[in-house]
Amino acid sequence: MVAGLRHGFSSVCILCMNHFLPAAFKYDVEGFPVRSDNTRFFQFQSVLFLTSLVLTGCGGGGVVQAPAPVPAPAPVITSAGTDFYLTLPDHLCVSVPASCNNAPVANKLIVAAATATTGEVTFNGVISPFSVAAGGETVITLDPAVVLTTNERVEAKGIHVTAVSPVSVHVVSENSTSADGYLALPTPGLGTNYYVMSYASTRYSGSEFAVVATQNATTVSITPNAAGATKPARAAFTVLLNIGETYQFANPANADMTGTLVTADKPIAMFSGHRCADIPSGVGYCDYLVEQLPDVSVWGKTFHTSPLSGRARYTVRVIASQNGTTFTTMPAGLIAGTLNAGQFADVVLTGAGEFVSSNPVLLAQFMRGYADDTAAKGDPSMVLVTPAEMGTTEATFGVHGLARTTGIFMNVVTETTALATLKFDNVAVNPALFAPMGGTSIYSAGTIPVAAGAHSLLGTVPFSALVYDFGVSWDAVSYAYPVATRLSWPAAASAPTPTSTTSSTGCETDSHSEAQQSEGQHPFNGLEHSEQTRDADQSLYGTENDDSDECH
Repeated sequence: MVAGLRHGFSSVCILCMNHFLPAAFKYDVEGFPVRSDNTRFFQFQSVLFLTSLVLTGCGGGGVVQAPAPVPAPAPVITSAGTDFYLTLPDHLCVSVPASCNNAPVANKLIVAAATATTGEVTFNGVISPFSVAAGGETVITLDPAVVLTTNERVEAKGIHVTAVSPVSVHVVSENSTSADGYLALPTPGLGTNYYVMSYASTRYSGSEFAVVATQNATTVSITPNAAGATKPARAAFTVLLNIGETYQFANPANADMTGTLVTADKPIAMFSGHRCADIPSGVGYCDYLVEQLPDVSVWGKTFHTSPLSGRARYTVRVIASQNGTTFTTMPAGLIAGTLNAGQFADVVLTGAGEFVSSNPVLLAQFMRGYADDTAAKGDPSMVLVTPAEMGTTEATFGVHGLARTTGIFMNVVTETTALATLKFDNVAVNPALFAPMGGTSIYSAGTIPVAAGAHSLLGTVPFSALVYDFGVSWDAVSYAYPVATRLSWPAAASAPTPTSTTSSTGCETDSHSEAQQSEGQHPFNGLEHSEQTRDADQSLYGTENDDSDECH
């Protein structure tokens, strides 16, 4: 091939090439251009392209077409990253300390890394450097002021985390009476379309969500499912944020923010939960709920849940992103009928569950209150379940340990045929800890006891996993968070987009019956942003119930 090309390099064409090449170049004995240091200037593929160009310019016989460039594969984005914008929505023990026996709240970042790295945490202009050993973790205690306690106000209270190499970040807000945590999502994995996942409680107000801007001049459009301090429910409005600024929106009564639509013209970080919710509502005792939400574009269609070790039952809440969403579940009939965009359904389960939807959905698993069973441990917690489509094959992560814990656990779901190759901290996992999901499912679920500290999980096929812990007696607080997730689709897959709908209905279904009970409705009007809010300095919430033993 090369020799044949050389024959086409006539002296005329060599002269023609001189027209395109700098005078500093000359030609070797084989006709290739070389620099003054006698090194060849072009690799073989470049010669093919230049030959085509020269033959055309010199009037040589046909044109040799250059090979078409091969597009670079889309980057795989996961929850391990080097840049994060974070916050903590209101925690009852921060905004009303007397409700939590005035116990102090500790807010922590748990940063883990597969390879040694360094980084910085920036809050309120203060930069705190950190380092992480390979396979290790670093726990960083945050300024108490990071927790948002205002309502409908723009504040410069974003937490910015950067690292030289990818890190996994988990955030925990904890005191002796109330706690929860979340998996942080890096900036490249954020988006512009979100639905809020939350809960409502009759004893304490505070269904809430918060936004952090990642760029200047970001317009955030909000259609709340419940009223804020001054904004009515179901009336769209906009907020202007600059990089690192936060905006919290909370219901001052007992309504539910679930299903609220939040969009933006630039990527934002989105967080939601409740400052202290009973689950189920009215059953003791309340606890903090918080999660960072994924953009609608990375929601999934296949989810698996399994019992929380030692607890009798759990609640699942699922939100639809598109109209006409239907479900196939195991056990069968857990969600009857269809859900439209922003609508949600609740299901109570005592065993494993599989949820397969016709359109992408968001699914959360809720730990229930201490008084819900006789286990004498734990309080409510909210954790997003990683869809099978967004599972990962490797994760290095940190595990938080609560005071007076009865044991930390990790629930893992993976394909049954891959159990033999699943490794936890480089040791094969005992397959006896797992059980098939049942029916025709190809998945198995298991519970693995873990200790506080840094860990790794490795599989030959994608897995989903979540970590949780609960204390006992008067320290019966709890937390739960996902281990890791993907935040990008394979190149051939298409991402879902949110669809506006005319109503949003929540329903709760007991796993032993197929009846659904309506929790309420809210219409989603078109986003005609008639009002822009920047600094509404409003009081937080309405009058609190004086039940100081609610957080215990």
